[in-house]
Amino acid sequence: MIVLSALTLAACGSDKGKSGNSKNKAVELTFWNGFTASDGEILQEIVDRFNKENDENITIDMDVMTWANVNEKLPTAIAAKSAPDFVALNFSDFAQYVKNGVVQPLDDFWEYDGVKKADFIDTAVNLGKVDGKQYFIPMQVQGMYMFWNKDIFKDAGMDENNPPRTWEDLAKVSPKLANQGKNISGFIFNKDGTAPLYNWMLANGGKLVNDDYTKSEFASKENLKTLKAIQKMIHTDKAGPESISGAEMDNVMNAGQLAIELNGPWLNNGLKANEINYGVTTIPQAKGSDKQSAILDGVGYAIPVSTDESKKEAIYEFLKYWNTTEIGKEWSTRNGFPAYLNSVAKDSEIVKDPIVSELSKQMEFAKPFLPGFDKLPTINNDIMNPLIERLLAGEDAEKLMKEADKKINDLLAK
Repeated sequence: MIVLSALTLAACGSDKGKSGNSKNKAVELTFWNGFTASDGEILQEIVDRFNKENDENITIDMDVMTWANVNEKLPTAIAAKSAPDFVALNFSDFAQYVKNGVVQPLDDFWEYDGVKKADFIDTAVNLGKVDGKQYFIPMQVQGMYMFWNKDIFKDAGMDENNPPRTWEDLAKVSPKLANQGKNISGFIFNKDGTAPLYNWMLANGGKLVNDDYTKSEFASKENLKTLKAIQKMIHTDKAGPESISGAEMDNVMNAGQLAIELNGPWLNNGLKANEINYGVTTIPQAKGSDKQSAILDGVGYAIPVSTDESKKEAIYEFLKYWNTTEIGKEWSTRNGFPAYLNSVAKDSEIVKDPIVSELSKQMEFAKPFLPGFDKLPTINNDIMNPLIERLLAGEDAEKLMKEADKKINDLLAK
């Protein structure tokens, strides 16, 4: 990530609370995001509608690429002052941009005319905060949820409407659902599966780093318990293959050959398109615990420091439009995403929607994971993903845990 110390934000010259392009001059905005699947097509429809219907003469030109390409191209583009006017960023990535000073603080969005901050669920707002300042505005929220194939449950002689509710039951039930003769996996733990790993760790009382992000706390009896449970389920009990990526796992689920998958709400559209008889519910919890836990993730809108101040008002017009009840409801129902606006969550049609209403339950207890921790992407890619792959292949869990603990500490010390 390139530190752009020469670029500074001149927000003091803007008029807080102002709404509308006073001179009604044409404003063209560029927008990058990584929505390459069916959700991207829906997003384009909404952007096209905004372009047609807004009365401020604002036009948004959307450029879609993979999330990896967004993160690869954006820093260089900001330095060269050729970056988009605004961009969608994943929660796990945006802290790096904040630390390097390449995105603008957006606290004044809450004072913009027509914006109703009280309609936002607090945890969704907190996703976009670092050190008390707002750096991205919610676009969607998500987490890991449990999807299960009802037909596979039924064929295995299990109650198709009663999936495992705890991590312990998941590990116990998954091997029984596997059927090698029919090429059916009970559960797949993908080799790039840091999200399910961290959720399982938290449920068992484990941590990745300490509260001020200065020291690893990965080497613990709680985390060792989690690692051994994962290894036993996959390597020993053969619930599923030992080496498979998240994208490959989705393909297996969409083909009707996977009983249980932990993934985000984007899986809904693929399962529907492939006519899979499935159910979805909140993520498993720790057995015997009264405390529910889940990691809240999401995507938000950010504005690079290279964006001219004169365009900020037009960007805020779109962000305000996006965060209306109408658009929030459409995004949730068409993509199966939980609601982060109170007005959407309370809407009668949303309450009756079996998918959105079920996923929205997790919003009551889900929390951001290590907010503002800019080292998390590096830890995931360079330390945790290799650990998962070696764990699933049968290497000693305690040794792997201690090696990762040392590597995390070495990284934090830099």
